[in-house]
Amino acid sequence: MRRDDWQLGTWGRIPVSMHWTVLLSFAWMYLVFFDLTLTLISIPFLFLLFVAHEFGHVAMLRRRKIAVTSVSLFGVHGETSYNEYAAKANDVIAVAWSGVAAQAVVMALTLATYEFIPFAAMPFGSLLATAMYVVLVKINAFLMIVALLPIGPFDGHAAWQIIPRMRSKMKRAKPRTRPQPPPEPPVILTPEEERQLDQSSEKEAADLMARLTRKSDAPTQDR
Repeated sequence: MRRDDWQLGTWGRIPVSMHWTVLLSFAWMYLVFFDLTLTLISIPFLFLLFVAHEFGHVAMLRRRKIAVTSVSLFGVHGETSYNEYAAKANDVIAVAWSGVAAQAVVMALTLATYEFIPFAAMPFGSLLATAMYVVLVKINAFLMIVALLPIGPFDGHAAWQIIPRMRSKMKRAKPRTRPQPPPEPPVILTPEEERQLDQSSEKEAADLMARLTRKSDAPTQDR
């Protein structure tokens, strides 16, 4: 049976393979530079990007104690297979973002290296700096965008699930306020009812004064 990929060996007891479309990515470098020397220098940097992306997935899976079964490299993306039955929804989202996060680390280190190492004073330093900057910064940014596309086999299909999950979590965390009871309607009395209420109040007040007066006039007995 014909095989379209090559086994590169094992990576921490994880089988790693490379699809033939990776060779097209290497040829793509010639279309970027139109220079054979820069193309040859850029190929290891491009391969480093592919490996860094998949290493991010593997590191996150191992951190969450999920078994990794294989790593495959393709033209502009890779595939890290793992035990999906052992992964929860948060695990899948974290794994999806971890590949792009590893690429971001590579970009940051490249910018720091490009800034502090005097490539101009090194033999072939300018060629090395050009290839490194173009691949690990510019092409890296392009591949990060491709990886986050919410289509096909790319990581964006799972990565962007973080938005609805965050919205759902915020809704659950929002305190629920008890509804206030409706205000009681004001009591409107007719003039006749108001007159009767006043008379009743005056009568009760007069009775209370009479009882108090009788008690104060009663004689006291000495014991």
